[in-house]
Amino acid sequence: MPKPQNIQFFYSDFIDFGSPIPFLPNQPIKHLPPYPTPTSPGVLPDLMPLANALFDVRAAAVVLSSAGPNVTVEPPDPLLSAPGALLERKVYGDKAPPIWVLTPSCLAAMAYLDYFPDQQRGIELRSKVSQAIMEANPGWCGSFGPGTDGAFSLGDGYEGNYDMNEMHLLPLIYRYYDELTAPARDKLLMELLNLGRIHRPDDLDSFTSGYTPNDWSRAGYVSPAGFHYDIPETENHDLMILTARYLVNQLLYQRLHDNVHDNRRNGDPGNGRSDCMELLLLLLQNMLRDDFAEYNAKTYQEETRYALLNLSDFAYDSEVRLAARMVLDYISARMAVSSSDLRRLVPFRRRNEEPKNHLLSADIASKDYGFMDVQLSAFLAGGSADPMAPYFALLAGNTRAFEVGEASRPWQWGINPHPEYAIQALSDYRLPPSIHDLFVNDLHRRFFQRLHRFVDPRAANGDHLEQQRNCDNMEIYAGSPSYLISAGGRPATWVIPGHDTPLGRKGFQDQNIGVAVPTSFMPTGMTSGSGIAQSSNLIQFSHFSDLWDNSPTGFDGETENYGVAPDFACGYKVHIPQWVWDSADPPVAHDAINIFVNRGSIDPLTQQPRQINGRTELAGFYLFIHRDGDFALMEAFDTWLRPDVSFSEFKAHVLNANPGISLLNNKETDYTTYNGNQVSFVIWNNDDQDHHRFGSRITRIIYGPGDPKYTLIDAGNDADSFLYGTVLVSPASGVIQIKNAALGATITLDMSNPLYPKRTSESGETEEAGGNHEVWVDFAWTGPFEGDFYRPFNTLTDAALRVAEGGTIKIMNGVSNEKLVLPVPPLLILNPPKRFTVRAVPGPVTLGRQ
Repeated sequence: MPKPQNIQFFYSDFIDFGSPIPFLPNQPIKHLPPYPTPTSPGVLPDLMPLANALFDVRAAAVVLSSAGPNVTVEPPDPLLSAPGALLERKVYGDKAPPIWVLTPSCLAAMAYLDYFPDQQRGIELRSKVSQAIMEANPGWCGSFGPGTDGAFSLGDGYEGNYDMNEMHLLPLIYRYYDELTAPARDKLLMELLNLGRIHRPDDLDSFTSGYTPNDWSRAGYVSPAGFHYDIPETENHDLMILTARYLVNQLLYQRLHDNVHDNRRNGDPGNGRSDCMELLLLLLQNMLRDDFAEYNAKTYQEETRYALLNLSDFAYDSEVRLAARMVLDYISARMAVSSSDLRRLVPFRRRNEEPKNHLLSADIASKDYGFMDVQLSAFLAGGSADPMAPYFALLAGNTRAFEVGEASRPWQWGINPHPEYAIQALSDYRLPPSIHDLFVNDLHRRFFQRLHRFVDPRAANGDHLEQQRNCDNMEIYAGSPSYLISAGGRPATWVIPGHDTPLGRKGFQDQNIGVAVPTSFMPTGMTSGSGIAQSSNLIQFSHFSDLWDNSPTGFDGETENYGVAPDFACGYKVHIPQWVWDSADPPVAHDAINIFVNRGSIDPLTQQPRQINGRTELAGFYLFIHRDGDFALMEAFDTWLRPDVSFSEFKAHVLNANPGISLLNNKETDYTTYNGNQVSFVIWNNDDQDHHRFGSRITRIIYGPGDPKYTLIDAGNDADSFLYGTVLVSPASGVIQIKNAALGATITLDMSNPLYPKRTSESGETEEAGGNHEVWVDFAWTGPFEGDFYRPFNTLTDAALRVAEGGTIKIMNGVSNEKLVLPVPPLLILNPPKRFTVRAVPGPVTLGRQ
């Protein structure tokens, strides 16, 4: 249970991570300091213990903001739409009667009493949730709701998406089953979760319980003029629907003991139908083999995460539980290397639409190269920012980007309220130490990382799900304590292709295209000034593009933004924000060819640590920007990491190591950085490389002979593996290593065999699932037994004989007078002694009663 909090110390109209409340003394710490006080020159204390200690404070702020005074559950009213409402009205015109669905606020309302137990309101809120459940209806899951029934109605019907609601109903019933009234929990399980309807045009509907259809990855099909076209379901909906079905089945099996709810055996191989557990494991394996088909989706990353958190928390099969946690570890490491202060500007695939892909207004007017102007940290529901920042602010605690208030987010140390965050606040998942370190300990953030997605060869087999893994593009990140350089990728084809039909082109939606974004230089903290929340304040190379084409001309895309190496970026055209000109040393005109920038950790005027907005900024950097017509390059140097180097030394090295540098179209050029790396690169603007009209690409890095921490030599030149770099490496298909060089730590996630997940922690501890590494015991069970949840053993002796070395025996609550019988000497050869753990789930369990 969480540590109770004093409600007086929290504002309730936003997620309050630290705003001072007037006239209330002795307020608790709610956030990490922007920078910790050095214990000695260049040495900072470890912030992880404090970040972990403050988790319950952050979670309480999330719960209060979603379950504060605005929570309502009046009798159904067509106009009910107040923030915090427990019911949401769904209207379907003449296609279906209106319904009421439960909202994510229900989960926060149930959790309120856990965090504020001295508040009578917590008891009232739980009563309101039970009331809301009795008023609610199940909805339509997946892509299609009522009204889409064939080719002529595509686009005329309504969306489904009830599976998104179900992700918040699952923790409601698993965590608070005994706190709901009996009628409410029965309705929640047997109706609202059991009967989530998956509507599929020209196909039979199915539900979020029972077995999975053999065409489970299909959202339906259409047959215009006699031509048959399958409609693939999205990767995100597939995961959420399967998660709902799997977790609902677990609860239904305990009531009904019907084999259709046995997730390990409800398949039908003869008819091409896999069981629920196997399908989930294959989906999770895909994510560790080749990332996501809907990568960096705005905003679908959230729904993906909801499903994974639920599986990690509530799956009874250890294989699913461990695999989901491993995918969450991978996502966490990806977030660590692709973000700075939780801000990201990364290639994305869905949704390619305003305002998520907003460009600078001047570029829109002139149709010039599209530099981006989107939110980076001031997240608003439905806004343009990457949606993952608030989740990791809660999870990791590095809330520095939310220190300053802005017009769209006027509170200091605050985040816009969003009831969906409660699922993260209540989850058991925590960051592994070596990944958490990369979020909160700045001086350890020195890395170079590549991620390369490939077209899945299985796509040719016609499987709907694999057909969505159809892009070949890269993400590249060069991180340092004072900045992050991110390559912008290149456009990719539709994640869900449409069809050319006798009725015209159907289903080719721009929002499904993978987009390239500009390569960007993102300073840490407020080193560039206070405008840290908008991408317009980043240095940007090249431009946004969603122009992908597979025409016979061989033109594959408009732009390819791969010009990133350690401390280096290049591209076709450059956006230079005002803070660069303000920091140019010496001052230069806006048409200058060479620009040197001094934003070092020491203020050149006072020779004291740089002060910005009244705060000491430990981070700092020098920059060199060179422009040759429309071609540009940049070198960055981290003064926080290397305080021994002066600005004059940096300038002298740039000029001496790179005399007479010239940037020409499609000509390979070399540049040598201060840290000794020789970067070879090419920039083009005339369809000269890779069938892309414009672009930049690193062709080779010859790493310098200096300290590997500065040169990042371990990143190598491998651009062909799925993952390669100083943090993430994929040595084999389905296997990922997560490294932290500063700690000398490695986590290994092994999903090479989806039925036998294996995870090795930083300390060398190995967790395995499958192969009897976890077995179940139910003393009252009289059916067939194999040792899993659905067919448990009924004696502890049988379980002890079958459990794997180092495994776990889970005993369902009950009483047994059995004495554990271990092997006698003649049988030791067949059953040697072994260590295992015994757990009561959920308890109590009494052993040895006579």
